[in-house]
Amino acid sequence: MKSIVFTLISCLTLSIGFAQVFNTQSSSYFEKESEKDTYSIHFPSAYGFTVLHHLDNVMMDNNKSMVLTKYDQSMKDGEKISFNLPKLGLRASDLEEVIEVGDQLIFLSTVMHKKQAKHNVNAQVYSNKSSSVSENKILASFPIKKYSKSGFYSIAISSDKTKFAIVANMPFVKKTKEKVMIWVYDMQLNLLWEQSETLPFDSSRSYDEDVFLQNSGVVLINKTIDASKKRRANKLLAFNGENLETIDFSKDGFLPMELQLINVNGTPMLTGFFWNGKSSVIRINSKEGSDNDGAFLYDVNTNTLIGIHEWSDTLDKSDLKSLKVVDVEVKGDDIYLIGEKYLYDHEFRKTGNKMSTELDYLYTYGSSILVNFDSKGSLKGFTPLFKSKQYKNGAKEQGSMTALILENGLRVFSNNDNYITMSSFYGGNDVTFNRPSIIPFDHGTSTTPLILPRSVKAVDDYAMVYYITNYGDRYWFNKMTW
Repeated sequence: MKSIVFTLISCLTLSIGFAQVFNTQSSSYFEKESEKDTYSIHFPSAYGFTVLHHLDNVMMDNNKSMVLTKYDQSMKDGEKISFNLPKLGLRASDLEEVIEVGDQLIFLSTVMHKKQAKHNVNAQVYSNKSSSVSENKILASFPIKKYSKSGFYSIAISSDKTKFAIVANMPFVKKTKEKVMIWVYDMQLNLLWEQSETLPFDSSRSYDEDVFLQNSGVVLINKTIDASKKRRANKLLAFNGENLETIDFSKDGFLPMELQLINVNGTPMLTGFFWNGKSSVIRINSKEGSDNDGAFLYDVNTNTLIGIHEWSDTLDKSDLKSLKVVDVEVKGDDIYLIGEKYLYDHEFRKTGNKMSTELDYLYTYGSSILVNFDSKGSLKGFTPLFKSKQYKNGAKEQGSMTALILENGLRVFSNNDNYITMSSFYGGNDVTFNRPSIIPFDHGTSTTPLILPRSVKAVDDYAMVYYITNYGDRYWFNKMTW
């Protein structure tokens, strides 16, 4: 009898000892300078972090400012620096990508000018150590004749963050074939290679394609042909600086819709969601979105579809439409793919019983799904996540979610319950998430705020995560520890 009691006490002690508590500390509140301001956290460490904020590519031609502010471990602000994106003539650049690598941020922006007949990609480098910004460097350029036929750029970053690619689709020319130019740079802005190709597709003002960069430096373009038709097909184009290889990507029963390049134990793979081609891709006169029939895994080295899995009968798949890849986390032999319905719309704003000339922008996030593969492509499980929710205008920053592997479990941060939520999946032990509690108004009572899911940043080698929360017009920085 004593041994049984001892065993029970030991098991209880082990269970309690194995439980994990996540606590959060919040900063003083701040307010945005503009509704269109966007905030992101960079260089998270045990000693603090740096915040970048800027206007989200509003239509201002003469001045676009980037503001960086350092915060200490108690989340109090300190040194601040601001700089403007470069101009071409009087026209300011549009921010396209911010790459964080080491103690630097690489700001990539694009700008075009009709009179100068140029469409450029610019690079400016911010050093967090010296709080300085480099002179602008033009990384890519091609000639244009008019804004309506100006071509466009895409940027891809390798998963190991050692290099990035710039892909330029040349301006539309009637009755010709599509032309592309590609540049691959290392993170010191040294040109590794460049390549120009004429593709076997008709020139157009826009294309349905995805651009990826392997750690090896090979650029992949997933080119979709006849995207909204049942004869839809996909070609995978591989560029290495010298040659172009074209691979038939889609096949009967498999047409990739949304995907992401990942690295699984050294092997480049594509994963995402597919359509089986048995019904219309887009339902006529419907805002439900495009059909998705399951998830897949594709080995890029062997050009082999190693996993294709249609939704199981246990899922409510009626709203799994227009799925975007939100996050992919790889841990050992496990691949965790998170997809979420995403739709964008707009409507004229109503003022009383009258219709305004101003527009409201509507963003739908969800329903969402968690897919677990092993590295051989075998399905280990489908897990439904959150239902659909719509956000209006600036509130879109509260939508979507972010996933992190923390303490051997997959943690998903969202506003699923109309306030900050950290949901745990796969290998998570008993977890207690002590949500932040804030006072949203000067003389109010405490409440639980909303999270800005895309602001979540983990600190390497520390049990610490930073994120931003919001309630009304006020925002807080937060530090979660365990």
